[in-house]
Amino acid sequence: MFAAFAAFGQPAQAIVVISQVYGGGGNTGATYKNDFIELFNADTVTVSLNGWSVQYASSTGSTWQATLLTGSIQPGHFLLIQEAPGTGGVLDLPTPDVTGVLTMSSMAGKIALKSNSQLLTGACPTDASIVDFVGYGSGTTCFEGTGPTSSPGNLQSATRIDSCIDSDDNPADFTAANGPNPHNFATAPVSCKSIGFAVLQFPAVLEVPACQNPLAQPVFGQVYVAGATDANALPVPGMLAQVGFGPSGTDPATFGGWRWFTAIPNPGWAFSQNNDEYEGGLVAHSSSGPYDYAYRWSYHKQRFVYSDGLPDGTTDGYSSANAGKLTVDGDVIYCDPFDY
Repeated sequence: MFAAFAAFGQPAQAIVVISQVYGGGGNTGATYKNDFIELFNADTVTVSLNGWSVQYASSTGSTWQATLLTGSIQPGHFLLIQEAPGTGGVLDLPTPDVTGVLTMSSMAGKIALKSNSQLLTGACPTDASIVDFVGYGSGTTCFEGTGPTSSPGNLQSATRIDSCIDSDDNPADFTAANGPNPHNFATAPVSCKSIGFAVLQFPAVLEVPACQNPLAQPVFGQVYVAGATDANALPVPGMLAQVGFGPSGTDPATFGGWRWFTAIPNPGWAFSQNNDEYEGGLVAHSSSGPYDYAYRWSYHKQRFVYSDGLPDGTTDGYSSANAGKLTVDGDVIYCDPFDY
């Protein structure tokens, strides 16, 4: 049975992706003497990999093997994991950052990046600790998205087309048309586009009844990504926008009691402008009282950026004093379907 893998790697955590897989190392006629797996930090913060692992299983197999990871990976940097050698191959890899002993197929297999070291089980695992997953090669039965990547070989690797973008669809994200090109931590960093500015646009104050319809009073926000929102006449792909509210005076980045609702591109906005504009609704729950509200944004699964109101938005960081102010009127025992 072919199975599409349920993609993990949420924007609330830093996004490290598998950027290249080469299983032809040491084979007859191979370019390199070792297999390798390459990682890339597409986020805006340094990520500790201590306790993480990369794991391999055959294209249809359910037995997993792991290489344990250590150290950190900075934004825009690669991490090269050298795996098992063979008796063939021409070139040594660049100095690896991590060394393992996984023997990988050159043409088809499965690679998982996990935020812990516990071995996966099953032919197509769904484990919340999986940060990224690549099914490569024809006949592979577990993958992200619509199928596995095309088949690499002794002279080709499965390479992420744009290291900064993970659409959770292996065949769209990877190509196997190119020769292996390993990058280690010493490789010059790649600059990924990221959110440069975001703001809660309006209204600045809301008073609503408990359990109101979220579309009754929309809340608008704007976001700017250099080279993206200012270069498209349509909403920029890869943007996740959410509007939410929580207890007055709390920081939504650290306080878990906020409720978040997906916002959509404002259909009345001219997206040829520098900023993209979104609109969303707050579903006020059944408890009356004062609350703060704000927007949060993630571009291509990067860590959330939280924006308060005008005029400064994210320019001076998030502040409760500049957040939207929500008053919920009237207590109700239960509201359905709006009380989540």
